[in-house]
Amino acid sequence: MYRISTSSIALFLHDPEDGFYLGTRFDRSGVFDSILLDSAEIAGRWFERYDPYMHDAVCGPSEEFFPVFLDRGVVKIGIGLLHVPDVSEYDRFKLYDVVDSGEWNCFHDEGSVTFRHVLKGVYEYEKVIALTGEKSFEIRHTLRSDIELSGEMYNHNFFTLGKMEVGPSREIDFPFKPDGTWRAVYSSVGFTGSGIRFTRPLVKGESVFTGNIHESAAGMPYDMTIREEGVSVRIRSDVRCTHTVLWANHRIACLEPYNDFASAPGKECTWTVRYDFQ
Repeated sequence: MYRISTSSIALFLHDPEDGFYLGTRFDRSGVFDSILLDSAEIAGRWFERYDPYMHDAVCGPSEEFFPVFLDRGVVKIGIGLLHVPDVSEYDRFKLYDVVDSGEWNCFHDEGSVTFRHVLKGVYEYEKVIALTGEKSFEIRHTLRSDIELSGEMYNHNFFTLGKMEVGPSREIDFPFKPDGTWRAVYSSVGFTGSGIRFTRPLVKGESVFTGNIHESAAGMPYDMTIREEGVSVRIRSDVRCTHTVLWANHRIACLEPYNDFASAPGKECTWTVRYDFQ
């Protein structure tokens, strides 16, 4: 495990090949075990049961690339080449065999960890997680490919913010008036003029979801803040956010901003996500 820290924040990151996460959903580079802010855990093991093959056994900022379908198989960036018996029935929540896991290299210094994944003949992907201040860090992505690769990716943002309970103290804000459609009629959550608020604590077995949070007026900035009783994280990026998802249960409330990626021979794709804590 890698640790990088300042006097205020500490990030604990798994090596892609240490066996902590063996699912085939999330990018295996930059898998967090924990984030401490002033010694309080603000991202940690939110799940009640741990299994390395569980599709969402990940913590903190957790990224997933949508699959790219090739004749030779299904490519998941940050995982490798998967064997999917029927691509028309691909399901992100299922576990698939990895037929080519590529080659991983990792580099660690005092303030950053670099993960590099090469899938020969397809892509070279680099993710750098770097401290940028006493209470901030960035996730920097670079994708180079030997073929044309394009699609969507998103970040699940499994932040607990020091409290393993979701209710009225968990506040979400955007720099715009959000719009979207809830999966059902909920008595526990709703939009406000600038964000999302919970009206009561969620109970075990309950979840809420909206899949298309957007700004109704114009192009939406990639900028959002989650708060919990005096602790907050602001999430921004230099890439355009196409839409955002909210999924929450009684233990965690996750904002999932989506963005597009595209690379081709001689045309790399880069983007950075910034996290600022207070």
